[in-house]
Amino acid sequence: MIKNIILDVGGVMFDDSKENASRVLNKDASFIYKKAYGGGFKKSLLGEITVSDVIENLKDDADYKDIKFLLSKENLHITYPIIQKNFDYIMSLRNNGYRIFLLTNITEDSYNYINEKVDISKSFDGGIYSYQENLVKPDPQIFELIINTFNLNKEETIFFDDKEKNVLAAINCGIKAVVFKNIEDIKSNL
Repeated sequence: MIKNIILDVGGVMFDDSKENASRVLNKDASFIYKKAYGGGFKKSLLGEITVSDVIENLKDDADYKDIKFLLSKENLHITYPIIQKNFDYIMSLRNNGYRIFLLTNITEDSYNYINEKVDISKSFDGGIYSYQENLVKPDPQIFELIINTFNLNKEETIFFDDKEKNVLAAINCGIKAVVFKNIEDIKSNL
């Protein structure tokens, strides 16, 4: 019986998609998105540098203005909006007795923004955040960290993430996991 639900944040409760970036920039943002969230950005997910550092490091890029817009914390309400219906459903699960945890590759700026929107400590039972732990999914250590930190029984736990590589890593660690495409994936797996 599932008692614990572990969720990714981006793509599950907040829209970090290329499609949203294209809507916000009012053009196909696939190439810009790739540059903005490319190699340097991973360092901010690991807590090694700030997003401001990432932006500064890309200042000579031809698409700097758009990259800066996508990454700036002042614009997260536009570039990383809450998916309210998903969040509301997840909160209904918590109200019905499920324990809800977050396991997310996230920057400090995004964490602070999310915390302002949903008050993480009141909305969730706990979480592991890449920038704080210097680990990113799909590293198996991050999955073991959440299991051990919150003393979760793997047989009573399910993980949802929009990236298949993260789901496969969780499964390899002995955690039931499902690729999240929409809220029906959670509903049909509980």
